[in-house]
Amino acid sequence: MKRKVGYTRGLREVMAQHQVFVATELVPLLRGRGIDLSASQVHRLVPGTPERLAL
Repeated sequence: MKRKVGYTRGLREVMAQHQVFVATELVPLLRGRGIDLSASQVHRLVPGTPERLAL
């Protein structure tokens, strides 16, 4: 039997815990950690599940 592995990502919940309610507010926070993404890239990242994940 082949096992199917899945995961869930609670990015919205983590954002709410840190009082960040708009995806574009993540841009300067990520930039401060050396991650340079545009506002549109962050907007696509927040609601969805990534297609690829390096485990």
